[in-house]
Amino acid sequence: MKKISINNIIKLRLKSDKSQKGFLNSISKDVEIKSEGGGNYWIRSLSAMNNAIKLNSTDPIKDKITELLGLFVPSLTNQTKDMYQRNLNILYNYEDFDLSKWLPDNYDIVSKTNKKSIIYIETIPVQITPSQIYTFEKDRKQYVGAIWFVAKLEGYNISELGMFAEALFIYLSNNFDQNFTVFSQNCFVVDVLGKQEVSYQDLIDDKIPKILKPTLELIKKLS
Repeated sequence: MKKISINNIIKLRLKSDKSQKGFLNSISKDVEIKSEGGGNYWIRSLSAMNNAIKLNSTDPIKDKITELLGLFVPSLTNQTKDMYQRNLNILYNYEDFDLSKWLPDNYDIVSKTNKKSIIYIETIPVQITPSQIYTFEKDRKQYVGAIWFVAKLEGYNISELGMFAEALFIYLSNNFDQNFTVFSQNCFVVDVLGKQEVSYQDLIDDKIPKILKPTLELIKKLS
């Protein structure tokens, strides 16, 4: 297996015992498991959310709303119209959102270039792709945080969002352990469709169970 995404780890958990191994084999053969909940489906809304964090402004969200509204023409298929509308619904949720609720007062965006996006956890190569990473200073100490926007049509439950948060913490710990301390409250996952938010601090406080590593142990047994 070259890599497995958090989304596919979650999909595997939802499979029956009999179908889990077949699903895992399809991933190992690099067969793309596609669904309307896939990354490309939400690219318009998620990219706008990413840019909003980068610029510390909701203008990219408002601009994307205008752009998407302009794409609605009579010749569109119903499937494409549904896709545009669902992306719009996400953007409408956040067009007037106060981004400071998610972010420290002053922060610097960090490039993801040259950062390890595939990290071995329990010997399994897990692909971790945060939306934006940033550094900031607090009480004269240097910290790193990140935000990860995710979306799935049928929604994520809170434990599944915890898997993203746990993976995000591991990503930051592996890529920034020398010069920065990972700030667990700013290790943040947002389900933009369900409007749910989870931080790694929620896992530390036992508000959400840690199920990532036990699931990876299951994958090891199935491999």
